[in-house]
Amino acid sequence: MGDKIEYAVLAALGVIEDDIQESVSIDEILLSLRADIKIKLNVSKIAGILQKLEKDGYVKNNQNKYSLTEKSQEMVDDFLEAQT
Repeated sequence: MGDKIEYAVLAALGVIEDDIQESVSIDEILLSLRADIKIKLNVSKIAGILQKLEKDGYVKNNQNKYSLTEKSQEMVDDFLEAQT
């Protein structure tokens, strides 16, 4: 995985997941991308990225709500640290 947009989607997911302590919808990821990471993507683009990330083992999908896997949690921390 090397696409900065994929890292940003993971980071947005991680930020919201930490805040609400449960799996996250695409709409919540969209809001976090815009507010926290300053990236604007549409829902269909985010859905496509999440499907790829799920296939690669970086996110889990449970009834269209997403959560990070252990594999992606450290990557998210590193991405967010680099943003500050």
